[in-house]
Amino acid sequence: MLFILYEETQTLVQHFKKLAKIHSKKISALMMLSKMLSIAVLFALVPLDSVKVKAQKEDIAVRFDQSKPQALTGKNRQIEITSGDSEIDLAQKTSTRQIAYAGGGGQSVERDPSYFRGLYMRAGAAYGIPWQLLEAVHYVETGSSDSTSESSYAGAMGPMQFMPGTWRTYAVDGNGDGSADITNVEDAVYGAANLLATGGAAEGNIDAALFNYNHAQWYVDKVKGIAQDAGM
Repeated sequence: MLFILYEETQTLVQHFKKLAKIHSKKISALMMLSKMLSIAVLFALVPLDSVKVKAQKEDIAVRFDQSKPQALTGKNRQIEITSGDSEIDLAQKTSTRQIAYAGGGGQSVERDPSYFRGLYMRAGAAYGIPWQLLEAVHYVETGSSDSTSESSYAGAMGPMQFMPGTWRTYAVDGNGDGSADITNVEDAVYGAANLLATGGAAEGNIDAALFNYNHAQWYVDKVKGIAQDAGM
């Protein structure tokens, strides 16, 4: 009797397994439908506008630290600001190489700053600036070179090392030949006088004029030193 009951139980179990296998997709669909209905009921009972999510606010305000003018501060952080000479300025400032540029004869020359003094005096008088300033700028830029097409790594050209764009604004026909030539020493010196005068030298603001000519403090100091030695 027990054996027969066991046989029937096993047969029934196998029958249910077959039914489950045959209808597994339907059962899965029913379970999914049940879950979706539960979610729908939950949203119906709890409106979305009642669910509040607290967003963490980040303090991103950046301000100057009054105790350290060279620092920007924010919440839990500080950014140090450093300033100084560029790598190019430092290289020029520390260089021990003498200035020597091509002269009118095509040879490298090193002239005394006073070589073109008459020219500096005429151009300085024309624009109301100290001629010593022109003499010093010319010496620092190209070693007081004559007419030359010498150019720098940055593209500055001629005896007074004008950038072509700047020359178009301040070009002057200094020798009266009908052409303002960036490589001609007379035109270049008169053009430099025009640029320096416009930059503030005509009003006595030498530092601003020189900084406008070359944006480096070492350059301003160097030119002023040479000009002062010449009696400015």
